[in-house]
Amino acid sequence: MMKFKILDKFKEEDAICVLCRTSLREYVESLREDFKDYYVQRGIVSNRFLDNLWDTIAKKKHIPAIVLVADGPVPAVEAGQTYALERGYKVLDGLQRSSRIKEAWDAVNFYKSLNDDQQLTPIRFARQHSENLRTREINSSLFQRIIKTSRGGTDLFGLFEQNNIWLEIWFNLDDSKQIQKMLVLNAGHKAVNIKHQVELLFIGYLPILQASLGAARIVREKEQSSLAYSKNREPGEFHFSHLISAFVSLNAGRPITTNADFSASKSFEETDDTDSLLGTDEDLLVSFARLLEKLDRSLNSEDGVKWLGREVVLVGIFGAIGAYAQRKSLSQAEALAVMQSQIGDFVRGLNLGLFERERNSLDLSKVNLGSVNKNAVFHSTLDFLVNPSSKPVNWAFYFGARA
Repeated sequence: MMKFKILDKFKEEDAICVLCRTSLREYVESLREDFKDYYVQRGIVSNRFLDNLWDTIAKKKHIPAIVLVADGPVPAVEAGQTYALERGYKVLDGLQRSSRIKEAWDAVNFYKSLNDDQQLTPIRFARQHSENLRTREINSSLFQRIIKTSRGGTDLFGLFEQNNIWLEIWFNLDDSKQIQKMLVLNAGHKAVNIKHQVELLFIGYLPILQASLGAARIVREKEQSSLAYSKNREPGEFHFSHLISAFVSLNAGRPITTNADFSASKSFEETDDTDSLLGTDEDLLVSFARLLEKLDRSLNSEDGVKWLGREVVLVGIFGAIGAYAQRKSLSQAEALAVMQSQIGDFVRGLNLGLFERERNSLDLSKVNLGSVNKNAVFHSTLDFLVNPSSKPVNWAFYFGARA
């Protein structure tokens, strides 16, 4: 049985939909053991964003509404009333969220049944109970987060009792209409392009970069894919996702790949500094853009325009600048200034004809081309910063050593 407060209702032919509010505990305790087996659902799928749902629960953030189909006739209910759903129901939309909430609830109950040895780290404590976690189908990483939350002084059961969730519950909806509703609800659930995801996460960078790059054009993934851009780049063009990758690499001091794991982790990051943009000094972002603009003007040959259009090149260059800053105990802005002062020698020594020949000679069955490319650019740029010279880069060495 699940108790909930009715907020609103909607009539559609013979069916009624009621919008309700209930606690996470009421909801999760009412889930039947077979709630995942509804035939119209595709089953539980891998999703890095949903795997982070515990953070949403722990911080008492909003969980999107879940759509249910209830058994039995339409009840005589009005907005403002409290109602107890005694019959069963099926999850029409929100199965993935429901599954993660249920797993979190099971993990909390299992953890509370144990004597927490706080002398052990969460990782070691979870490892100690790994067999029980596997039996209960509880993810070890989730279990460790729950341990950390509890040790931080949070009432775990209170999170489920005090967190509310909205439900849309349909009554008197026959099977064919249930399937129609499910198809409509899932019509937009195609996986979002990773580059587009990353751009959305860092969209606050866009106006600053555009202002700093002057007449340069920043291309968005929705306008042109990064792959198509790389093949057809024009002077003065930059792909927004490439700029993000390069800037993140500068901060990390190494080439960063903006893949699904990166996107998921960044989406749950918090920033402490209210004077910063997504945790970043805006002045550093401006310095980064100005170096890019100078590099673009200097690489005005056909090979140079093509070379700068590759994401692996940008993450290699700026990852190396970040690594140089770390090695020399400089700020990233100071390292950018060093590169800015040496840009002429850097461009003169690039030897891009040899770069293309060495790159094209790689055996793709033996190496990861993207990884070898960015590492070759990274190490050659770092070596240049340590010992500036206009001597042509020996790309055969950098590709051979990193292949």
